[in-house]
Amino acid sequence: MRMKGNSVYDRRLDSIKKIERADYGGVYVGSPGRDVYHMLQYLSDNQMKIVAKKLADKFPIKRPSTNSQYSACIRFIYGQFEKQGVLRSSSDLKRMKREGVDWSLSRKFLKLLEKELKKENKNHGLVILYEMEGHRSGDEAIIDNNSNKMYEMEQFYLKGIKSADKCNSYKHMFSLYYWASQYFKKFGNGEKRMYYSKKAIKQSLKYYHKYFPSGDRYYSNRLGKTFSYVNGNDPKFGKKIMKKVVNEKLKKAFK
Repeated sequence: MRMKGNSVYDRRLDSIKKIERADYGGVYVGSPGRDVYHMLQYLSDNQMKIVAKKLADKFPIKRPSTNSQYSACIRFIYGQFEKQGVLRSSSDLKRMKREGVDWSLSRKFLKLLEKELKKENKNHGLVILYEMEGHRSGDEAIIDNNSNKMYEMEQFYLKGIKSADKCNSYKHMFSLYYWASQYFKKFGNGEKRMYYSKKAIKQSLKYYHKYFPSGDRYYSNRLGKTFSYVNGNDPKFGKKIMKKVVNEKLKKAFK
């Protein structure tokens, strides 16, 4: 094993490069999610349960050092082999509206996976599952202008945070609040956007340094923009936060 950029790189990748999409961000992930997505239409209900059990067995009980391979796996089960979503770009939103989305079969399988993960007390797997479910519900809410889907998205993120607390998945203790704020922003709900923006900021003070001891540009930049929005609307809140923030990366982003 060695480092490649910010990721762990497995030398065995050199011998398996012929396997399409077998690596993600320099980490060998195989393609279990991709395989599941393509096989779902051919499985009986009983076979689907068997596959869900097999996949659940592969998730760790303790929080791993990286989430990328597990997140990619669940995302692939939705048939999303490249990162996409209504928050990424206006072109993604237009394309998804044009193509339409139907994740009913994927969700049928993911409900079985959720049941198996609960049986095995694999809370980290549940965190990733709920995060991805929240993203996709948020996408549907924006595409269809559906307030019920926004509520569904919100509940998935809140369940994800509860599971994150059980397995010390520190990143998700603030990131899921952040994503909720961004979907409410896109949906045009200013009250909910402000509520979850504040939650993300307050939680980042507690957990950001635990997951990113040396700082992380991806989330520090996003939290900085979130802080700017909150501070612009509630300077008193911003002033209190600046007195409490100790992580230098966050402090710089907030300033």
